Amino acid sequence: LYRVPGYPKEEGRAVFRWPPVRGYTEYFQYYAKEYVHDRKGTEHDIILKADDDIVWLNATEIRPFAEYFWNHPEIWLLSAAVVNQGLVVHYQQQQCGAVPKELFGELPLPDNGMGTWHDNATQALQIHQYFLSSQEARDKFYCQEGPVFHPFSFTINVNFVALRRKDFPEYMQLTQEKLIAEKRYYDEGTMTWDAIKKRSKVEGIYMKLVVSHGTFGAQDAVTQAVLEEYVKYGKRERSDLYGTLLDDYNYSAFERK
Repeated sequence: LYRVPGYPKEEGRAVFRWPPVRGYTEYFQYYAKEYVHDRKGTEHDIILKADDDIVWLNATEIRPFAEYFWNHPEIWLLSAAVVNQGLVVHYQQQQCGAVPKELFGELPLPDNGMGTWHDNATQALQIHQYFLSSQEARDKFYCQEGPVFHPFSFTINVNFVALRRKDFPEYMQLTQEKLIAEKRYYDEGTMTWDAIKKRSKVEGIYMKLVVSHGTFGAQDAVTQAVLEEYVKYGKRERSDLYGTLLDDYNYSAFERK
């Protein structure tokens, strides 16, 4: 949660069930309804939604990301530049030169927002390994040249996005419409495709905030290997931050039961 300076700094906690009975919409319902009780000024809140398998972020860009969103009220949803995401990887290659063609081939703009990358475990592990290979490699992902914002007009993976608290009731309305039409709860399609097509919302990617997303379901065969790459990096390069915290890392403790 990012609060704009000058607004209340109260903090609230919510208890959620896992797995959620109604998909991820339970979390959004909380911000649409329960969160507003006894909290004045919450319509100005910017909510950062991050998946629990975000394994890297350049923290110095969190505030500029939120401020860019705040300063562009025409944008309804703003996504970070996600490492291992089918649409973003196109811009990371074409705009920044961060994803070498000699290793990954030519990555065209996917016409559905995801492309085939979403289902490719081999590429997922490869791009994480390349991202962690050197500071020089990572620096290219930060895209110092070219547009800071790329709009999109289809469904994308919402691994790390900014939303406005005041928009959550409208999100819940879209959720109900999808439930009636398709008999399913689908937060990504609702937040992106439906909002864009039904409500003409403006959404896009903010290229300067780089976050790394572990794996998607179809990439699960390499989840352990990906996590171990980041653990090794943390031990090797960030012992000043983690100390001995990562010494007890055990993948089996996180496996889905």
